[in-house]
Amino acid sequence: MCDGCGQAASAEHMARRLKRLQDMTRYRPIHVQALFLGAASPVKAEDYLYSARDAFRGEGAILLQALHIEDTGRSLEALADFQRRGYLLAHLLECSDTLGAGEVGREALARRIPATLTRIRRSFKPKRLLLLGRELAEFIPQFMAANLDAALILHNGKPFEWNELGDNVLTKELAATASAL
Repeated sequence: MCDGCGQAASAEHMARRLKRLQDMTRYRPIHVQALFLGAASPVKAEDYLYSARDAFRGEGAILLQALHIEDTGRSLEALADFQRRGYLLAHLLECSDTLGAGEVGREALARRIPATLTRIRRSFKPKRLLLLGRELAEFIPQFMAANLDAALILHNGKPFEWNELGDNVLTKELAATASAL
């Protein structure tokens, strides 16, 4: 059984999971100031923030740009800056090939909520939690009731949308909650 998605997994699946976990762990901050939680890890390794080597693509590029972390030509420095700020990106489903569409995806996410809440509470221990992607909207009540000891930061009562992270939306929300802590 894979601890990233809760499914029975092949050796190849487990190898991909362990590689992504190793990449994320390398840049995990000691004290997590803000945990960015997406629904599912990107399918392509090069779109995964912690796998980037030459240039960031996909959600990694979007998140770094939204946080004003310079990433052009300096992937390792950008990841170190992300880490230094106390930021961590994780996903409810760490194995993207298990998400599926529609009801299958919703059920896969719902099954992972308890394990993810436990991981947030026991391991990550963030000061702030930002949900990323509309797929997590229906689970907001569970995050609010989970006693995570973290400020849940939403955008107008909903998770932040990946395609709407520009215009300083993220930095404004982070600054506002940092001053309130």
